[in-house]
Amino acid sequence: MMCRRTLNRLFGNAANLLGWALLLSLTALTVNAQNTPAPNKEMDRVQGMISQAKKDAEQFSKAGGKPSDANNPNLKWAADLWQYREKHPASPATVAATVEALRLLNRADHFSELYAKTDTLKPDEAAWKQVFNVLMIAASKSKDYSYLISKAEALIQTAPDREIKSQAQFNIGDAYWRTKDNDRARKAFQTVVTEYPGTSWAEDAEGNLREIEFLNLGQPAPAFERTTISGDPISLAGFKGKVLVLKFWGTY
Repeated sequence: MMCRRTLNRLFGNAANLLGWALLLSLTALTVNAQNTPAPNKEMDRVQGMISQAKKDAEQFSKAGGKPSDANNPNLKWAADLWQYREKHPASPATVAATVEALRLLNRADHFSELYAKTDTLKPDEAAWKQVFNVLMIAASKSKDYSYLISKAEALIQTAPDREIKSQAQFNIGDAYWRTKDNDRARKAFQTVVTEYPGTSWAEDAEGNLREIEFLNLGQPAPAFERTTISGDPISLAGFKGKVLVLKFWGTY
């Protein structure tokens, strides 16, 4: 009798433990399912278009195609991605399609079409944060920064996003700097620092201001005094009259 009760107790406890284990497993599966983000079919669709555009462009280039060729696949995919933008409401997928369409027009050297499509973007669109990079590359290629500067000036007045405003002001400074107009570049960068403190663009602008002020060609290098990793003092003045090579490195 005692043996039977002991066995029942043992097997009963085992069954209870098994039940609790199953319950915990099902709960964990439910929680994981709830925390797993749903697949974004539209983003996958746009990324698929971008991947295919890249493959077609690589084949076109290997076959000797030039950016200005009328059959450049970048033009076809730019049109398809822009059509996607026009048929879908604002979303991360739309932003990706917009930016890539403009990037492909830039790669095909279709600057006029690039600028015309950029003019249709609204001041509050999230795509601006990436579009500025496309416009800067296009300006560098064409050696003409006038459109970039005018568009940035307009966004400073109309964009509701402070980050976009600061980025626009920074790009104005960068454009003037690239054209060696250091006075205007300095003024634009200083505006970023003054009017948009705390932004990443203000931090970058401060670095550029220091470079404009102290690191131009023909200027004396800024004096410094430091201690080496072995504890010895070192200063720039100690190398006066000698050829000095500075090697900059860092970890990221």
